Amino acid sequence: MSRFFTLVSLLLLLSLPAWSQTPPAAAPAQSGKTWLQGRLVGKDASDPLPFATLALYTAADSAMAGNALTEDDGSFGLSIARGTYYAVFKYVGYEEKTIPDIRIAGGRDTVRLGEVVMESDALVLEEVQVRAERSQLELKLDRRVFNVGKDLTNAGNSAADILDNVPSVTVDPEGNVSLRGSTGVRILVNGKPSGLLSGGDSQALLRMQGDIIESVEVITNPSARYEAEGEAGIINIILKKNQEKGINGSFGARLGRPENYGASYSLNYRQRDFNFFSNFGLDYQKAPGGGNASQRFFEDGDLREFFTTQTDRLRKGLGGYLQLGADWNLNEFNTLTGSLLYRAGLDDTDVTVTYRDFAEAGTLLNTTVRDAPEIQTGHNLEAALNYKKTFPQKDREWSITFQYNLNDDTELSDYFQTSQDQPLPLVQRSSNTEDEANLLIQTDYVHPFGENSKIEGGLRAALRTVDNDFLVEERAGEEFFALPEFDDRLLYTEDIYAAYFIGAHEFGPFGLQAGLRAELSDITAALLKSDVANDQDYLSFFPSASLSYKMTEEQQLQASYSRRLSRPYFRDLLPFSNFNDPRNNGIGNPNLRPEFTDSYELGYLRYFTNGTFLSSIYYRYTTGVIEELTLPGEDGTAIDFPVNLAERDAYGLEFNLSYDLTSDWNLTFDLNGYRFLVNGTFGETDFSADALTWNGRINSRVNLSETLQLQGGFDYNAPRNTTQGRRLSSYSLDLAASLDILAGRGTLTLAGRDLFNTDKRRTIVDLPGYQAESVFQWRQRRQVVLSFNYRLNQDKKLGGLLGE
Repeated sequence: MSRFFTLVSLLLLLSLPAWSQTPPAAAPAQSGKTWLQGRLVGKDASDPLPFATLALYTAADSAMAGNALTEDDGSFGLSIARGTYYAVFKYVGYEEKTIPDIRIAGGRDTVRLGEVVMESDALVLEEVQVRAERSQLELKLDRRVFNVGKDLTNAGNSAADILDNVPSVTVDPEGNVSLRGSTGVRILVNGKPSGLLSGGDSQALLRMQGDIIESVEVITNPSARYEAEGEAGIINIILKKNQEKGINGSFGARLGRPENYGASYSLNYRQRDFNFFSNFGLDYQKAPGGGNASQRFFEDGDLREFFTTQTDRLRKGLGGYLQLGADWNLNEFNTLTGSLLYRAGLDDTDVTVTYRDFAEAGTLLNTTVRDAPEIQTGHNLEAALNYKKTFPQKDREWSITFQYNLNDDTELSDYFQTSQDQPLPLVQRSSNTEDEANLLIQTDYVHPFGENSKIEGGLRAALRTVDNDFLVEERAGEEFFALPEFDDRLLYTEDIYAAYFIGAHEFGPFGLQAGLRAELSDITAALLKSDVANDQDYLSFFPSASLSYKMTEEQQLQASYSRRLSRPYFRDLLPFSNFNDPRNNGIGNPNLRPEFTDSYELGYLRYFTNGTFLSSIYYRYTTGVIEELTLPGEDGTAIDFPVNLAERDAYGLEFNLSYDLTSDWNLTFDLNGYRFLVNGTFGETDFSADALTWNGRINSRVNLSETLQLQGGFDYNAPRNTTQGRRLSSYSLDLAASLDILAGRGTLTLAGRDLFNTDKRRTIVDLPGYQAESVFQWRQRRQVVLSFNYRLNQDKKLGGLLGE
């Protein structure tokens, strides 16, 4: 690490000469150059145009020689060398202004252009607004971009709810995310890991407010520039960050049923060289959940034990986050961005589990009730620093990112169990503390060659340490004694060092990109009290390639390949999760190793006058498949235990359509059909499976007027086989309406999610000695939310475009 820090420090020092400030409009020119200055005004010459853009190009080859923004009074200035140029001024709502034949002779300190007058043009402004009305779903060959602000049913909901509305993505009621039917997906925020998702993707997504999300990118076959984690692909959450000048942003508030109250803001203050930004959110939620299950154990074909489980849970909690940051434009080619994020939460969960034991004839033998209240507290602090350098050469850039994240999470539970066949109650308690530290250092460089070729490369170090201490105690008399099998401390370290290189070239209608990523993984999972350690050190190479063909302006083809992996999440390595339901306990496997996947995809993209169509055929071959198995015990209990099986073949065909039936009626449709074959054994049992299934979503949005919109969406997941049985179908219906008020600055939205409460996880396990059926919701998704959003110095239509 010391060598890595030294290298990065030298890179930063070498870049210091380029960090000199661009002089203000009245400043002298740099040595050997001439200071070009003037003032930009409207037609009546009394209306200065602040923060307009000025681009200066050489007359000989139209290469950009410099650029600047005008000041509050419309004045501008920049230092240029001897030569002949032309200048282009741009300002929203005004015709583009070009000044030709600007001659800079040697020996002159200053050249004055005087007042440059721009003509307003209502037609130009109208055209800009039409272009800015981005569609809800943007289809591209290498990714799908879902502009969540256009989806009314997302108003006032969490990030988990929003992701569940994204094509190809499914979030089950327990908060687990899958992409094209696979849970091996990497979730990023603004292209990087984030403190907003620390402490486990499932719970963090449920608490992350959707008001701060601008869009969601789904990348099914990432190139070598992305980290190799996530065999099914990458989901990249883009947060709101406006580029408009002055003070702008949005404020939001919501109330819902079940209890769902929140307030948030996203603010920017931009001046010539600085942009200050802040995001804040505070929410209180009360989410009911639970389910029921029946379990039967057999011995030599005879029923040995039969019981049902009824789980009722109510999770309520207060959480919030605050982010502060700034962009500093050191000069026209250098930008420094720093930010701090703090997130905290306090959750209180009440769980009651009722067991009913039956005889073979169905006679009730015994009833056991287990109460398990839990308190969970969490704190997260993230500091990030990013330096970006651009060059006069178009698309050439270099960036360095530092990110440090600290997270601590504590869960304290009490268990009080009564039973008809036991005279005294069973009293237990557990504690589970998790301290995590993450350090990310990354540098990337892109260098174009002409208009058709470029190379890029980068280095990355991601260092992670998790210290997890867990303990379950049981009371005997007046004292508590530890249960040995649930008393340990896991120390997990994960150091990933990576380097990549990519080359790309366009020749005629063809485009070729190929790259190679190398990742050195140094991972240790050690149970300190048990003195058991699993060390994994391996160097892996991840090639990627894509070939695109532009058949016409409206039709494109792309074939792509990438190699990916999915490392087990550290909780999958932990022999303890919770102790709410000891008859159905989930434990981890410290010996898990990563999955490796080779992914192939062929995509066809077609643009219509009123829409876009994308179809994809894909195939994924995975070795070391991680599968969570249900293993029945001799004592009448079952555990969920993740293991590495042999291999999996997955085939799929996907269709995405976004189409405007009329100017006021938009329809989006997503259909994904796939088949996977799993081959593998654990112990002496064969867990092979052959599953053919599909899922789809249809969404319709209608503009009833300039201010009133209606939207409806229906989602369906078909049943499928598993390695041990079957997972049954689920579906949900969402409806929403929005009304613009306060002269278009405010929007009221009423949204209903999963109106019939049908999005539940229903599973069947069918083994020779064990059968189980269950229906469960970690939290109920059915809810109705009324939200209000107010835009400060933002136009509803232009905001999305200017925020890009």
